[in-house]
Amino acid sequence: MIGYTLVEKVAVIEFQRPEARNALNPEIMDGLEAAFDRAEADEVFVIVLTGQGTVFSAGADLRSGAVLDKNFMERVIQFYRRVESMKQILVAALNGPAVGAGVQMAMLADLRVLDPSATIAIPAAKLGVTIDKWTLRRLEDLVGGGHARGVLLAAQKIGAEKLLDLGFANAIGDREAALEFAHGIAKLAPLSLQNYKALFKADAAAEPATEEELARLHAVWDSEDLKEAVMARIEKREPRFTGR
Repeated sequence: MIGYTLVEKVAVIEFQRPEARNALNPEIMDGLEAAFDRAEADEVFVIVLTGQGTVFSAGADLRSGAVLDKNFMERVIQFYRRVESMKQILVAALNGPAVGAGVQMAMLADLRVLDPSATIAIPAAKLGVTIDKWTLRRLEDLVGGGHARGVLLAAQKIGAEKLLDLGFANAIGDREAALEFAHGIAKLAPLSLQNYKALFKADAAAEPATEEELARLHAVWDSEDLKEAVMARIEKREPRFTGR
């Protein structure tokens, strides 16, 4: 489910579950963790994260009961923290739409190259789930407060050109353009880049969540509304949320 290729000092890690729009499940996470371990062992300078097919990632696979477990959510958050602490520069090459946790994966990167077909959306409020503080702060930092509110509070979608204007994307281009971008970075001084990465990381998004914030997060993931959203997707109907 996860591909790994190495060319010189650039590793390409690829979601390979196109039949499910590269949705995340425990097996995908197993593969991601192993691939990032391998990239560290190979001492690469740059990692490119991309997807197979026409979608970068549709986010968490809600058809898999495992992703609804709090332990899965916490595992994903731990993965984000681990990747942020790596010295390698991570480039997200969005080959198409990123949704929910797919957007989180894109925001985890240090830099982003978007295919013209790429979009971002976090329709958590349509599904009866929520996001953590890290995601909110990172989104706010990358697209601005107003657009972040639109993405979260109105479940709005943003396209590639707008994302370039906002600063979320560093470039617009296909896979080859993203790889060329990554290989250019791999020629730069690694210690300089590692210092910059550490300085960028020292922001509010890196602050640990408070007990109150974690309680709110867990309350949503344990809610009746989430169960209703899952049933609505199975039954192909609009969810009927009750706020419980």
